[in-house]
Parts: sequence; structure tokens; C-alpha cells
Amino acid sequence: MPLNNAMRKIYRLAGRRFRIKRARWLRQQFADCASVLDIGGHFRYWTDGDWKPGRLALLNLEPFGDRLVPGAEHIEANALAIPLADQSFDLAMSNSVIEHVPDQARFAAEMMRVGRRIYCQTPSKWFPVEPHYLGLFVHWLPERWFTHSIHRYLTIDGIVTKPDAATTAALKDEIHLLGKADLQRLFPGCHIKTEWFLGLPKSYIVWL
Repeated sequence: MPLNNAMRKIYRLAGRRFRIKRARWLRQQFADCASVLDIGGHFRYWTDGDWKPGRLALLNLEPFGDRLVPGAEHIEANALAIPLADQSFDLAMSNSVIEHVPDQARFAAEMMRVGRRIYCQTPSKWFPVEPHYLGLFVHWLPERWFTHSIHRYLTIDGIVTKPDAATTAALKDEIHLLGKADLQRLFPGCHIKTEWFLGLPKSYIVWL
């Protein structure tokens, strides 16, 4: 479920330094990858950046519309059943996607199947600020305690967007943050890089 425009601006401003540093590391680490599949990729990542792999494909479940990257392939498909052959790309990557998919084990398996190497970035569930609601500690509450009222009045998302109860329920059903141990289980044999902020794990990068 996409954030509205106001929330996107807040999110971009808060995480800009991390995104720049992360993008620089990604380009350096995977400089030898001539073909890249970006699962759930956003066109701005590629139109605003300076990394231009020889072959680039973006895969999304929703139609791309006019959000196209010049020279790239655009694949409308489910990331849980990617219509590509094994090891079709040098690199299969995703940024802040796996926490939104219903079957995270299947998503991880598909990434490792289609990519010779992988890069999967996701927010840490152990960081005190939940990155989608922009609320403090709310994602650490037992699920039954995270009510519509908590979302509506104790998170920036709730204050800005004024969601109804159905929207809260849909978000709760969609977003499932992961810890390092979860990622080790989902991506056996892969490295995990932790991004830190004030001594706390802000997000993780799984890579191979």
C-alpha cells in the first residue's frame, strides 16, 4: 500500500543520507554485474541515479503506467512466481520490498533462483521508529494492542492521512518487519550488513 505524497516527502527527507550511502555501496559491491533485475523497483531510483547497468529490468505487480525507465525492461509479474529462468540476471535486487510480501520465504527463494548474486534491503524491526507508520515503538506492541486508535493518533502517518479502520487493518496485514535472525533463516549462506543509527540497527542488507 503506497504512502501518500506527504508521507513520502517525510520518509525521503529522513532517510536521504542512508539512501545515498547505500546506493554508493551497492554500485561498488556489484560493479561487475552487467545485468540487474530490480524487484519492486521504483523508476526514480534509476532515473535519478548514475548507475546504468548494461541490462536493466524492473519487475512490479502493479502496472507501470508512465513510470518507465528509458532503455529498461518492464515486467508486470508477481515476485513470488517470477517468469524468468534460473540465474537470468547477474544481480537480483530489492529495496524495502520483502516486508510487504505475503510469503517472505517464497520471495527470498525466487530472488536466489533468478539472480547469480542478490541484494535485499529491508528496515529492521528492532529500530524504535516504525518506518511506514512513523510511530515510536508501535511495531513492538502485541498485534491485538496495535489498534486503529494507536495508528490514527500516535503515529505521523495516522495524524497526516487520518486512516479509517479498514486502512489500518490492511496495513497491519501487509507489513511484517524482519530481524537479522529472520533474514539468516530466509537467505541461508548469504552475508548480512547492518545499517546503524545512534547505535541501533536501522536496516539490513542481505547480499551475496
